[in-house]
Amino acid sequence: MLISSSVWQRLNEIGVTLVPVGPDRVELGCAGVRDVFTVVATTAPLHPGDIAVLTGRHPEACLVIVPTATSAVRGAVERANWSLLVGAEQQVEGFLNIGGRRIAVNGRGAGDRRRGVRPGRVPWGTYTLLRRLVDCPMATQQELARLVGISQPRVSQALRALGEHGLVCRASTGWQVPDVEQALRWWLRNYPGPGGITTFWYSLDPPREQAYAIAALNEHGPAGLAVSGDIAADLLAPWRSPQRAVLYTRGGLDLTETGFTPAGEEEATLELTVPRDPGVWAGPDLPGPGAGELPLADPMQILWDLNRAPGTDVEEAVERLWNVMLRQQRGRAA
Repeated sequence: MLISSSVWQRLNEIGVTLVPVGPDRVELGCAGVRDVFTVVATTAPLHPGDIAVLTGRHPEACLVIVPTATSAVRGAVERANWSLLVGAEQQVEGFLNIGGRRIAVNGRGAGDRRRGVRPGRVPWGTYTLLRRLVDCPMATQQELARLVGISQPRVSQALRALGEHGLVCRASTGWQVPDVEQALRWWLRNYPGPGGITTFWYSLDPPREQAYAIAALNEHGPAGLAVSGDIAADLLAPWRSPQRAVLYTRGGLDLTETGFTPAGEEEATLELTVPRDPGVWAGPDLPGPGAGELPLADPMQILWDLNRAPGTDVEEAVERLWNVMLRQQRGRAA
C-alpha cells in the first residue's frame, strides 16, 4: 500500500484529512486549506540524487514516503516544496506543505500491521488474466486480450509466465486452467494485494448498511464501486455475520460528514480502497448487479479479502466460498 495504516492514523491524529483521488494521488486538507499530491512511496531509502530525478519526473507536488531519510534528503524535498513522511521504528514523522502552510508531523503513531509491500513492478495483467480464465474456462488469446484489456503480445507473455507455474495450458480451442483448486491456492499465496490507497473508517451501523451508504454516495455509479470481503462472501456463500465492509471505488470519498469516523486498521468497520489493480472489478462476462443490489468485486478478489478478514471463523467462511466458486466454475465448463 502506498499509504500504510500507520500513516493514515498519524495524519488523523494531527487533524489532516486524506481523500484518495486516484490509485497514487491524494488530497490532503488541514485548517481549511487543501492540496492534491502524487504519492511517491518506496520501501528503500532515497538519496538526494533520487529526489532530483523525481522532481524532473513529477512537475506536480508530491508526498514522499520513505522508511528513513537523511538530512540531505529532507533538505532536497523541502527545496522542491514537497512533503515528506518517514516511517521508522513504528513511528511516522516529517513535514507537509499544504496550501503554502508547513505542518510538522512529530514522531508518534501506531505501528503498521499490514502485510509488507513487495518491491518492484506488479504484473497486474498477469493476475487479471488468471482471474478471467477462472471465470471463463476456455478462451483464445484474442478473447483474453478483450477480457483483460491488454494487447495480444502481452497476453502471450502472461500465459507463458502462468504456464511456468503449471496454472494454465493450451487446449485445442484455446487456453484453460487445468486445476482450479491449484490456481486458487497459488492465488492466495502469491497475490500481492490490490495496491493503491486505502482509508479506514468506523461506524456503529452494520457493515452491510455501511456498504449501501457508500453506494449511495458514490458518484461513479455501480461501475465505480465493488464490494468485497465479508459482505460479498455473505451474499455468495452465507456462513457468518459480516464484521467489516471492504469496498473498492474508482475515486476516494471523504466520509467525515456522513457519520463515519476515521479509524485505525484494527478497529475499522469499513475499509475503502482506490486500487491500482484493474482486476478487482468483476469481469465483463460476469452478470452485473440487479436493481437495488450491491455490485460485487471479482470472485478471486473476494476470496483474497475474505481470507484476511478479522474473526476466528474465517477459515470456514473461506472454505464455503471456495466450494461455491468451484461449483460455479465447473458449471460454466459443463
